[in-house]
Amino acid sequence: MTISDFKFEDKSLDWRLEHLALSKLTLLVGASGVGKTQILRALMALKQIAGGASINGITWKIEFNTLDGQKYIWEGEFENKGVAIFSNIEDEDDDDDNKKNKPKIQYEKVYLDDKLIIDRNEEKILFLGSPTIKLSQQQSVINLLKEEELLKPAYTGIRKLNFADHSNSASASQGFHFSFLNAKNLSKRYDSLEKIQESDLETPLKLFFLQKANKKIFSTIKQRFADIFPQVDDLKIASLETKEKEMPDFLKDYPFIQIKEKGVKQWISQNRISSGMFRTLMQLSELYLCSEGTVFLIDEFENSLGINCINEITNDILASKRKLQFVLTSHHPYIIDNIGYNNWKLVTRNAGIIKTHNIDKYNIGNSKHSAFMQLIQLEEYQTGQEQ
Repeated sequence: MTISDFKFEDKSLDWRLEHLALSKLTLLVGASGVGKTQILRALMALKQIAGGASINGITWKIEFNTLDGQKYIWEGEFENKGVAIFSNIEDEDDDDDNKKNKPKIQYEKVYLDDKLIIDRNEEKILFLGSPTIKLSQQQSVINLLKEEELLKPAYTGIRKLNFADHSNSASASQGFHFSFLNAKNLSKRYDSLEKIQESDLETPLKLFFLQKANKKIFSTIKQRFADIFPQVDDLKIASLETKEKEMPDFLKDYPFIQIKEKGVKQWISQNRISSGMFRTLMQLSELYLCSEGTVFLIDEFENSLGINCINEITNDILASKRKLQFVLTSHHPYIIDNIGYNNWKLVTRNAGIIKTHNIDKYNIGNSKHSAFMQLIQLEEYQTGQEQ
């Protein structure tokens, strides 16, 4: 999907985001603490709601287009119980009292190509003007009616929001929730690039299946990785070659990312790869292995990346021809300067009100100085407040 417009309010925490227009690539810039990360988390809250979650005190409105060109507007509000509550409505461990205490939806509307298809209040849900059977008051219709032909594309689109965070993912334990899958036996299920892209597998396991299913794309990723890190001679995702008797049985066949450096005989296993190298490989791989319509939310893009990685990954994002959308935050001069200032949104905050501003109102670019240097001289950037 592609998000065009977004509004959000959290009454329990007393803050709101006013109108935010998004393009295929949007870079949120601004002083620390103005709410750039909050914006990304607010977008992820919608993914949680579409998945069946009940979130206290929030109001939202989002406009987006699906891959098929359908335009949706989805808005709604949960009651405010006065404290911040997040809960998954489908949690099997919830007892009846907990379920009763979860925030209820006060209203919800869904428009498809400007036609109202869902009109909901506290008493009833109208679907195309007709009342539905009694449904949970604590779940969104996007989840409750996700199998309906008119709502399924909206559910599928919202679920493609992806908060990309690989800051701690080089550890050997990363991906252990796949440890009980027999990866080798799943090779037939993921035997094509499309199947891998549309799967919910995490990136390391996608790479494992890719090296057999599509050697051309795997080689492309490997080559791009070697372009960034010239010392890398080879890359594989395979079980560890070890004589350790104490290794648990379920790990003996588990596929780990391994690299070989030039002039070194031994493979370097996943837990010994530097965080910058691992994060670069993950972000690079996701550009090829995510599903079409993915919306990447990347906070402080430069974290754990060396300068060579920042340059190359930024360039790959800018050059991507796939149907993807990116919402990034960054303080790094190279990233900010190399992402055209027409894609910037300057974020300011006054008390609990977060606003985003088109950069053209500040005459950025009409100077011999770099756009970044002009940006950091703005009082709004320095103070974080709208003047």
